[in-house]
Amino acid sequence: MKHRLKYLSIMAISIPFAHAAKPLDVLQAGMPYSDVKNTLLQQQWLPVNNTQINASSLYAQELYEQGIIEVADCISMELDACWFEYSKGKQLLRVKTVTRQLLLDSYELKKR
Repeated sequence: MKHRLKYLSIMAISIPFAHAAKPLDVLQAGMPYSDVKNTLLQQQWLPVNNTQINASSLYAQELYEQGIIEVADCISMELDACWFEYSKGKQLLRVKTVTRQLLLDSYELKKR
């Protein structure tokens, strides 16, 4: 009985942490950025306003002017990659898209 209570206590503590990471699992490579953004906003991720947009590429500046304030920068090479940033608590999420269609390539989660 003692071991069962200990197991249930551990499960009660660890399940919320496991569940907290799951929502990002819905982000799949190839998703349009508009869908990615909507998903993140629904999960209470906040767009990080790029206050240094003038130091970013011209394409990033175009996106910023269209209201995509979270664009960190873009690079126009083979795949036209762009990076977007979101924050939630002490976490920073960097989302990378490719092509001018802004299709999700990858994302990384960091501590701030």
